[in-house]
Amino acid sequence: MPLQKVHLENFRLFKSKVFSFSKGTNLIIGPNGSGKTSILEAINILISGNSFREKDTKVCANQVNNFFNLKGKGTLQNKNLELSASNGIGLRMHSVRKLNGKQISKSKIFYPLLVIGKTLKMIDGEPDIRREHYNHLMFHVKPGTVKLYKNYQKALKQRNKCLKNKFSDKELLTWSEELSKAGLELSLQQYDFFKIFKENIKTCISDITESGDFDFLSGLNINFSKGWDRAKTLDESLKESLDKDRVLGYTSKGPHRMDILYKVSNKLASSNLSRGQLKVLILLVFLSNISLIENLTEAEVILMIDDLGSELDTSNLRSIVKKIIETGKQTILTGIEGEEIQISIKDLANFTQINL
Repeated sequence: MPLQKVHLENFRLFKSKVFSFSKGTNLIIGPNGSGKTSILEAINILISGNSFREKDTKVCANQVNNFFNLKGKGTLQNKNLELSASNGIGLRMHSVRKLNGKQISKSKIFYPLLVIGKTLKMIDGEPDIRREHYNHLMFHVKPGTVKLYKNYQKALKQRNKCLKNKFSDKELLTWSEELSKAGLELSLQQYDFFKIFKENIKTCISDITESGDFDFLSGLNINFSKGWDRAKTLDESLKESLDKDRVLGYTSKGPHRMDILYKVSNKLASSNLSRGQLKVLILLVFLSNISLIENLTEAEVILMIDDLGSELDTSNLRSIVKKIIETGKQTILTGIEGEEIQISIKDLANFTQINL
């Protein structure tokens, strides 16, 4: 069983609480403000060391005690898994992950596939949300791209500093050349991964629409925008946009502006689908990511979805719950007592319910 128990001590509104999970579907039920999202946050910190709500996990500590401790137990590859994390005012983040008593890196344990309010704006929201999802997935599947990304970000930071502070043309040229070189390498890797990413999503959704579900997604296509004019090299684009960049004080072209565009019937999905339909598309994109991760890495996936039932009508909710259950992955969902999600899951599968 991937994740069996999680203990929260002085974390957010929880003074000391233990939660038990089954290997299949788990539903956390409670009113707004009862801590549903905080449980998902704690699990994410245990696995990755990061909060999806805060830059610094210190603020997750209960204000009375100014520190938190998290512990988790489960199994991975038929071995005992122990997770712990702690932080607080005047402390540093401390995480330990052990498999049969031996420490392992976070890349060797679960991949937390997390769908929260922010990611549910992935298609019609700011490009940064799409880039964050895409890069996080690419870094896990192709670890070598992390170094390329950091090299590019270093050159980008220096070029932006030159632009903002009006440094000499010579120094600006030096960092423009570095940026162009690093950016080309990164962009090639981004597009190489995009081809796999796109094919995986299209195959998954095509199979679903052909079976009669979510027919409003028929004709889905996904396009890659590399972040500068397709007809020009990055070096040419940087030179062409130099005057504009001087005025702006930052670099306006490059793979840091890369974007993924979702289209249905040759129109942007953001303008062609309802809010509920967009949510279905986003959820299916995440579900398709499961097969991509497992086909290209050895990681096991834990699926966590916050507030699944919002903005979905009964028919689409039941259909998406069915697809989630069919993945066979350990899934942790949150919802509000009496919502349709509770009824839908009861009708489709055995599940563990946690009441707050």
